[in-house]
Amino acid sequence: MRKKHCEVVSNVSHLKVDIQAVIRSKKSIKQWAYILHDKDDTEPHYHIYLNFGKTSVEFADVASWFGLDENFVNKVEGRKVDMLMYLTHSNAGQEHKHQYSPKEVIANFDFESEVAVSQILGNFEQFSYAQQLEYINSLSIEEKTKAHTKLDKLWKLHCQCLVLKPDRQIEVMFIHGKGGTGKTYYAKKLLNKMGYDFCVSSSSNDPFQDYMGQQAIILDDLRDKAFEFEDLLKLLDNDTASSVKSRFSNKVFNGKIIVITSTVPLSFWYREYQYNKSDTLQQLYRRITSYVVVDEQHVSVFDEIDSRGRPSGLPRVFKNEVQQLKRQKPKRTDFGSVFGEMLEDAIPEFVQEIERKLDNKHELKEHMQCQMNVTPRNTSVNQNGKM
Repeated sequence: MRKKHCEVVSNVSHLKVDIQAVIRSKKSIKQWAYILHDKDDTEPHYHIYLNFGKTSVEFADVASWFGLDENFVNKVEGRKVDMLMYLTHSNAGQEHKHQYSPKEVIANFDFESEVAVSQILGNFEQFSYAQQLEYINSLSIEEKTKAHTKLDKLWKLHCQCLVLKPDRQIEVMFIHGKGGTGKTYYAKKLLNKMGYDFCVSSSSNDPFQDYMGQQAIILDDLRDKAFEFEDLLKLLDNDTASSVKSRFSNKVFNGKIIVITSTVPLSFWYREYQYNKSDTLQQLYRRITSYVVVDEQHVSVFDEIDSRGRPSGLPRVFKNEVQQLKRQKPKRTDFGSVFGEMLEDAIPEFVQEIERKLDNKHELKEHMQCQMNVTPRNTSVNQNGKM
């Protein structure tokens, strides 16, 4: 049997060679990792993982390297990461066995990073694209480039699969209030409280430009002109996912909640449809699961929207803490004073020239005022043009 990677399993009593000496003597072995399992209910034994890169190697040859019979060499079942995780018994189904520390694994590569990357990359059920990208950024330069390329391919594939399986369940919140009342502040605080990672989009040209698979998105300071009506309906559809137009490639929202903040009340959106007797605007209103009104004093949360797009029902009202936070913020730097200290003696001639021009301006103004005061007011001109 020839394979590009394999596992050697042998009891300590059967293995008569120096493992590392054998491994280092074979140029065909590109990656290797091994561990001694001596805390199980079995005789102490070694698990040795060997990876030959792009080359396939005969199992009989591998066995001869270690002075073993060929039946001590096994093919790797499943993925490489499954084999690596088995070395510490950290994969599924091995919880009943002793859990070895990754520090006990001897390898010629970063064993812990390899396992972590393999577990995280492509796991879009637990980690968003942005979270995976953040993890990749913590890797070494060599690992970072390879992992980023792999992630991009997996992300594109994931988006395509989402379109094939359009069923979803999302919630949509609409937050309305004047500028400076705390709409975005409360949107962020809500999502942090719910434990969602999110992005904030404020681009009217391409609202989904910065979306990278986060569990939530804040469409900040949105206006109805940012989306065609039909496109917004598709985006906010609570049950069916569809791709959203974006500059470089269409994207699919893969999250749990969309929060819209706007200074324009929902009832003023798409007013050209307001006199349409059909169910047009009602489709939009039904997609909004919560309507929040923020003013300087209160935050009012409504669970219903009437037929005109206005919040309806009895709200839950809370005190707006934003104004108090504003008062607690440190005062802004007085940059004028800073520049004054820097430039006080730097260009005195220029300052003197400015002061001289100002003095001249005042003198001219006073002169003009005096001239106006001495002009005769009771002079008149007759029809012949004589005084």
